[in-house]
Amino acid sequence: MDSDVLAVILLLLALSVALNLKLSLQLLNVVNGLSAAAKAASVLPLGEALDAFSGTRLADGAPLTVGDDGQPKVLLFLSSACPKCRHKLPEIARLAPLAREAGVALWLVSLEPGWRLRRFLQATALAGGTVRVSSADYEMLNPLMSSPSYLFVSQAGTLDARGMIGDDDWRSFCEQMDEPPMAQEASA
Repeated sequence: MDSDVLAVILLLLALSVALNLKLSLQLLNVVNGLSAAAKAASVLPLGEALDAFSGTRLADGAPLTVGDDGQPKVLLFLSSACPKCRHKLPEIARLAPLAREAGVALWLVSLEPGWRLRRFLQATALAGGTVRVSSADYEMLNPLMSSPSYLFVSQAGTLDARGMIGDDDWRSFCEQMDEPPMAQEASA
């Protein structure tokens, strides 16, 4: 075979491999975009009722159902692998007793293994307010798998707000939790 013919064949092969790779990557981007759009569409709209979910309490392994008990709730989603989440732990640990005093249930919701969560929360008292849930329940609550994030659930069991810890709604919640102790100190 002539070397010129061989060079042309190799060039055509290289071009076809490059085209195949380019088209495969474009298809992957389209599929990922559709997957993200499907997950975003599955996010519970504000004002809708949040279904009860079950899990186990991290502190003692007892089964627990978090549902429509007439108490407002803050559901927190943190990841032990997330540096921002680790940075937020002291703030959340400070807010937990204030929320309890205000009648708001504050739950850390996770699907991570218990040993990893205990290690993540070891310097805090948050293990008692942590619930491990199934993948299906976690995906229902946090379909975008965002962290550090939250859901605010009203007394009626409807979703009032969602976002990332540190946003405007979160700061407003923190200010509200800080108000009662300040008002008590002023009256004392």
